[in-house]
Amino acid sequence: MFSCNSYKSEFVEIDTIATHRNGMEFVSMQECIACHKDIVESHMKTSHYKTSFKTDATAFDEMLKTLSNEINLDDGTKIVIKKEGNTLFQDFYVVGNQTPVYHTPMDITIGSGFRGQSFLYWNEEGLFQNQASVFGTMEGWINSPGYASQINNTREVVPRCMECHSSYAAPLESSSNRISNTYDIENVVLGIDCQRCHGEVKEHVLFHKKNPDIKDGQHILKYSELTQQQRIDACALCHSGFRQPAWDPLERKFIPSFSYQVGDELNDYLVNNNSRARNNQEPEIHANQIKLLMDSKCFIMSENMDCATCHDPHAQERGDFQNFSLKCISCHQSQNHTEKTLRLTNANFEDCTSCHMPFVDSQAMKIDLNLNELTPVKIRNHLISIYPQEINLH
Repeated sequence: MFSCNSYKSEFVEIDTIATHRNGMEFVSMQECIACHKDIVESHMKTSHYKTSFKTDATAFDEMLKTLSNEINLDDGTKIVIKKEGNTLFQDFYVVGNQTPVYHTPMDITIGSGFRGQSFLYWNEEGLFQNQASVFGTMEGWINSPGYASQINNTREVVPRCMECHSSYAAPLESSSNRISNTYDIENVVLGIDCQRCHGEVKEHVLFHKKNPDIKDGQHILKYSELTQQQRIDACALCHSGFRQPAWDPLERKFIPSFSYQVGDELNDYLVNNNSRARNNQEPEIHANQIKLLMDSKCFIMSENMDCATCHDPHAQERGDFQNFSLKCISCHQSQNHTEKTLRLTNANFEDCTSCHMPFVDSQAMKIDLNLNELTPVKIRNHLISIYPQEINLH
């Protein structure tokens, strides 16, 4: 008779949580925690991971109790945010009508909550954006950026949006060449997880579960093996401005979102749709960090610089100015500050970014804090340069 402990099985079961159209199988990040606990838990605190997740209604309890939960729009309609059971809803009322014309759940939260959060809802297989968003760190409800001050709760969320706000969302095939906002709801992976950047990990996990003594990672995409352009492209997918799917002349259709995989040449999948770039104007600051970085002297003078030179993609670094300054000092050990700069009382020499990467008003991202008044959102400028106005030298 054999005891259970004397029997060794080579079979290891790993559940698939979604399947890419190319056959790639997504597994839960819990499979990664077994060997990479510190990295995974650190990554789960990042804005990348929190870029989309199922809405936790309890997180808004205090806000619902202490702040106004109504938004009055310029056309006389209003939005009321309310909690029913464990779900948040947005109700839309027209003048003189006590019954809401829309009653939509806030199924998915978009954004980590630093500058704000927006919300998506499912209508059968269609995905739409709710009109009310949160401003700042739960500082109040606002009309979502880009919405006119009138009732309109049917903005479609197309795959190109989800390509930057999820690891995968399987679009349903459209009968026409029209880009649809319908998805296989059971085939969606929210947040940016390990597999978005490291490719399929199922075989990697299976191999190392069966071979725990082998420490060198097998069957996994390693960034150290990518070229500089491949590393930049991996970030440029979502941080290179307003781009749209490229046209496939053989298939006579646009290349579907989520086709690009890390290691591919991004320009084969997305084309620049930035009117400013076409007119040789300065690039819009919103979501266009790559172009700005590549125009910087730091990048031009470097042989191998990429986003990870300054950013750890596995860590939440927001506000850690000393850490970023150390990255600067690693190349600029002797700072060529002028005598006038050194005498400034407001200069913070522990925070290089405040002067050399200042916040700039976005012309594309503006929020409706008050009726008929749009306020630009301030975005960190990734054009590393000297800005005299930031240190009162003008």
